[in-house]
Amino acid sequence: MLRKEYYESLKEKKYVPLEKARKLKFKIDWKNYKPVKPKQLGIFQVSYFIKEICEYIDWTYFFVVWGIRGKYPNRNFPKIFNDPTVGVEAKKLFDDVLYCSFIMLLLGSMHA
Repeated sequence: MLRKEYYESLKEKKYVPLEKARKLKFKIDWKNYKPVKPKQLGIFQVSYFIKEICEYIDWTYFFVVWGIRGKYPNRNFPKIFNDPTVGVEAKKLFDDVLYCSFIMLLLGSMHA
């Protein structure tokens, strides 16, 4: 099972020869780089709705803790929902956590 999941994860990766990778490497001109000045320095509170930030959260460990194994996250957000074995339950669990997070935000017991 573990071996199968590992090899399936390799299918999504596209490898190129080392010479091509070296030619395509990311080049940064550090001498002329001017970083953007932040609008505000220090520690400050920001507020977001969980729906706005959920696509940036790596939910892998959330599903692992609940015993739902599958491919998540990935480029086809989220592939685990299409899994024939756990997809329906994973989607229910994900919807439940979004709903509970929304309620906690409304009640003021959680800040995102």
